Amino acid sequence: MIDVSILLVLFGGVIVFLLFLVYLMQRRIQQLLREVDRLSGRMQVTSSEIEALSRNVEEFKKLKI
Repeated sequence: MIDVSILLVLFGGVIVFLLFLVYLMQRRIQQLLREVDRLSGRMQVTSSEIEALSRNVEEFKKLKI
C-alpha cells in the first residue's frame, strides 16, 4: 500500500499546483477588468460625440429652414 507520507507529499503538490492556477486566473481577471474599464471609457466618449453630432445636425436644420 501507498505510504501516508507519500500521499501527503502528493496532495501537497496538487494543492500548490491548484493555488498556482488560482493565481493565474486572478491575474487574467484583473487584466480583463482593466480592458473593460478602457472600453467603457471609449464608449462614453463615443456616446457624447454622438450627442454633440445630433445637436449640431438639429442646429443645421434650423439654420437651413
